[in-house]
Amino acid sequence: MRKFKTNPKVVVVLALGGLLAGAVMYGCKSDQSPSAQGVTTQPASFALFGPPPKKSGVQLWSENCMRCHNGRPPEEFSAAQWDVIVHHMRLRANLTGEEAREIVKFLQASN
Repeated sequence: MRKFKTNPKVVVVLALGGLLAGAVMYGCKSDQSPSAQGVTTQPASFALFGPPPKKSGVQLWSENCMRCHNGRPPEEFSAAQWDVIVHHMRLRANLTGEEAREIVKFLQASN
């Protein structure tokens, strides 16, 4: 077996780095949750731009369904079949309930 020599400078630098990281993390700790301090918890992008705009069913369909499936015309399935298909694919595509409802509304209106 081959033995490695540890360089004392590397050990000291790593130890100091660990202590510094621990001090920074401890300094960021808060005793109260942000909501208890009166601070709202929104992503930073909301503060700058507001909530994202609501997407239409056709936008959601093209962004989510078309990335895995070939383009099928909405007339290919009945309204009831589209409801079942979108409900099944909602979990696989990581869609919210509102997004799934918008997609179903678009597909059923296209029939």
